[in-house]
Amino acid sequence: MIELGASHFADLCACETVRERIGTVEAERQNAARTFWTRGLTGIVLAVAALLSLLASGWEAAAIVLCVLILIGAGFAAAKPLMEVSEGLKLPVLEELARRASMEYLPGDFTPPVYDRARGVLFGSGLTSQTFTDLFHGADEGGCGHAVYEACLQRRVGKNSAVVFSGQIYAIHRATRAGGGITVAVPDRSIFNFFKPASDMERVKIEGDEAFEKRFEIYSTAPMEAKQLFFSSDLRRALLALREEGAVSIFVSAEEALVAVSSGKNRFEAGSMLRRLPPEDRVKRMFDDLAASLETLSLLRRVLG
Repeated sequence: MIELGASHFADLCACETVRERIGTVEAERQNAARTFWTRGLTGIVLAVAALLSLLASGWEAAAIVLCVLILIGAGFAAAKPLMEVSEGLKLPVLEELARRASMEYLPGDFTPPVYDRARGVLFGSGLTSQTFTDLFHGADEGGCGHAVYEACLQRRVGKNSAVVFSGQIYAIHRATRAGGGITVAVPDRSIFNFFKPASDMERVKIEGDEAFEKRFEIYSTAPMEAKQLFFSSDLRRALLALREEGAVSIFVSAEEALVAVSSGKNRFEAGSMLRRLPPEDRVKRMFDDLAASLETLSLLRRVLG
């Protein structure tokens, strides 16, 4: 994995596939924006007309349903060209960036690394929606894999859905370590800390680091292994730094580690296509997002690998 710097951005913009997209994306964006407003306004007019017509005929329920359906269909039709322009810039940029960082990029439809083993103890059961996008994955010189991807997890609460997690997930395959325990660190939950992530886990205290103790609670099936792991001040500092971005949860076994940062940010995007923005700035936005994520991934690999 190669960390990205200023010279990489200049080389990226000079790359033929990216340079070609930079040259055409603004004209495509303008056409898509005009289509958005035309289709959107047409949909509103049709929805209002259908609503008034059916209300006049005494079909109140049907009027509301049809109005909503027309608005949803019009919204999708209006947004589709903008999404296509955004993806047309995003995909070649991120694919080229991943290649330059000695990684592979997958926009979607992938199995999220390490997630299945960590899901239960970090996010609980009963998730009703799991969406994974923008996977960057590779391996170090020793063949140990590493990856970063985005996730949005939801759980139904009554008649509504609540977001359980929205942010970035960092996954690392560790060099084989002694011991077979599983350790997790989750955000401090005050009086609810006595609820363990799993029945076979014990709560573990890390003495001498008050700042860390205030932010995290540690549980493990092997408390001594957990104490050895979190004896590393580098690991504690890294997690505290990530905690500034949002809630942080970590899963560690002998072979794997997963760190979930619930930043709430949708990264690796080209920005709103309704807003005029220099194409180079859109590319720089994606470049900066990936550079920051790879820097975090490299740090986590050092303290956990």
